[in-house]
Amino acid sequence: MTDQGGGRTTARRWFIVATIVIAVLVVASGALVSSLVSANSGTEAPVAQSSTPEPDRPLPQNQPQPAPAGPNPTSCDEIYSAEMYDYLTGTGMPLNDPSVADNVGSKDEELAAVIAGTNHLNCSWGYAGDYGLTTSITRIDAGTQDSVRARMDAQGYDCHDELGGTRCIISFADGGGHVGESHFFREGLWVATSWVNFAPNGYTPDIVETIWPGSEDAA
Repeated sequence: MTDQGGGRTTARRWFIVATIVIAVLVVASGALVSSLVSANSGTEAPVAQSSTPEPDRPLPQNQPQPAPAGPNPTSCDEIYSAEMYDYLTGTGMPLNDPSVADNVGSKDEELAAVIAGTNHLNCSWGYAGDYGLTTSITRIDAGTQDSVRARMDAQGYDCHDELGGTRCIISFADGGGHVGESHFFREGLWVATSWVNFAPNGYTPDIVETIWPGSEDAA
């Protein structure tokens, strides 16, 4: 009887100890869960990114280009004096007729390619055929001007200082008519004129004096 009673007492003690341990574990786990919940509740939710796109900004190559230094005529009435313009219109020849839309201020293939490949102002008088002229106003850099001048020297153009810049001319007979070119360089501007049986007296100097007033006095 004593052994049975002692065994029951021991079992009861182990039951009580196990119950206490389980209770402690339950309480501890509850405290852990509570602390985790509190920690999570204190964390700020990520801020949603705005879906509104920023306004477009121009890329560097799209930035407005600075205005070129020096004169920059943009229409034919800006390159002639009133007297020369009246004379040209008085000939009855049209200005920039569609039949000469592809003409530029040189018949030399290499020079014409430089003009055609650059933004330029074209002023042509006459129709396609054997009478008229075309002037191209082109802005070029120093390297291009050197190449153009070298080509002219190789082709026999007569170049000399004139009116504050450089003038290059050439003319020759062609099929019973007369053709020629007159070129003027100053401040990065190239005034190129190609003519066929029509070369008004003082034509290029008039353009130079109109674009650069006072050139004749400076010369």
